Amino acid sequence: MKFCLVNGVQQNYINIENRGLAYGDGLFTTAKIQNGHVHYLIAHVERLIFGCKKLGISPPERTALIKQLSAVAKEFSLAVLKVVITAQSGGRGYARVKNNSHDLIIMIHDYPHHYDEIATSGLKLGLSKQQMGINPMLAGLKHLNRLEQVLLREELSTKSEDDLLVTNINGDVIEATSANLFFYLDDKLHTPDVSQSGVNGIMRQAILQCYPDTIIKSFTLDEVAQAQAMFICNCVMGVMPIISFNDKKLSINQILDVRARMNENVNKHD
Repeated sequence: MKFCLVNGVQQNYINIENRGLAYGDGLFTTAKIQNGHVHYLIAHVERLIFGCKKLGISPPERTALIKQLSAVAKEFSLAVLKVVITAQSGGRGYARVKNNSHDLIIMIHDYPHHYDEIATSGLKLGLSKQQMGINPMLAGLKHLNRLEQVLLREELSTKSEDDLLVTNINGDVIEATSANLFFYLDDKLHTPDVSQSGVNGIMRQAILQCYPDTIIKSFTLDEVAQAQAMFICNCVMGVMPIISFNDKKLSINQILDVRARMNENVNKHD
């Protein structure tokens, strides 16, 4: 970690009774900083505020948060920003304190340069043996309860592929271990519905704005296996082409066009 603010103070520690630690009572977002600017800054702030309201946590003031994140980002040419908001410490038990305030943690990490190196060569995507649960109360949110992803990453460490595709307990395809999924089938762009499981990522939302005709619904593995081209995405890696899924080779030319378009689009949202 290169830098950390906790409630506006430069430090890297927090109250051990913090509810994010005790119960995962909070949410986070992760963004790319480039040339001192946060990509999709407004969308990230709106996501945090929406998530706070959804969880019943008093959110930070929108304009103040934008100014604070912008000020922090100015000090870095290329880095990763992570913002965590948790319900404040409330002692033992699930009930929150009555004032229902929040703790705000802002962290800066090194940018993983290998993302740029493999963006044109692509990734190999396998299939996870594990399945995600269904939780409409929290689906779509980037909440702090990430144990499913921890277990998925542990499984990935035992595999030869670069990432894994994950289904939920109904057998619906949802996402990769830490990225959303898109694929081309019959020359039409598709992406799984994440209203019951998974995360509605900021990059996913940006792609849907640029490609409004994208088909969003539940997909089986058999349907996804018919794809001619495929990519995964998040706000740090951007659009990442998939060169093979379950050892089936895929074309990446169409995906490189999507990546180029989204790289141009990001400048409109800085």
